[in-house]
Amino acid sequence: MFSGIVYDVGRLKSIRQGSGVKVLTIALSKEILKPEKGMSIAINGACLTAVSFKGVKEFSADVTEETLEKTVLKTVKPGDEVNVEFPLTLNKFLSGHLVQGHVDCTGKAARVEKAGDKIILTISYPEEFGKYIIEKGSVTVSGISLTAYNVKKNSFDVSIIPETWKSTIVKNLKRGDEVNLEFDVIGKYVEKFINQKAK
Repeated sequence: MFSGIVYDVGRLKSIRQGSGVKVLTIALSKEILKPEKGMSIAINGACLTAVSFKGVKEFSADVTEETLEKTVLKTVKPGDEVNVEFPLTLNKFLSGHLVQGHVDCTGKAARVEKAGDKIILTISYPEEFGKYIIEKGSVTVSGISLTAYNVKKNSFDVSIIPETWKSTIVKNLKRGDEVNLEFDVIGKYVEKFINQKAK
């Protein structure tokens, strides 16, 4: 479980083919907190499993074909920057919202507007996921916890504060770039409970 508060921007060092998976090796500028083989690490909002560490600023993680197919990780290449978040602990503030690291779909940056400290992104997404997003509700965009507004059936806006712009890969986004999207898990459970009751 994550919170959508990016810990560091890492740089993808290499991608190699493993046994049925691809292995991403990522270098960080900050130290890895309590590195442990098998731990979950979110990369651009997709939860991966760490398989090895080199020192305290580099790790490798497995990526399955399913994750590659359904996320923007299918297009990353060595040298690219990625958002990195480590799992929540019970003794920290939950500054973002509850994030599983299970990407629902990909969307696109339909507009990137920057005027001084005012930064607005318009994200387009598949219409069938519109039931999971509400005005002023939480949404995770490539691992970043953000608040959606101007919600339409296939797009929404998010405002980016200067700190988020500076400390995440959102500053690299250009119009047409693909992003990972995860919608609020609470809405998904509510939908299931209602559907089951209706049956």
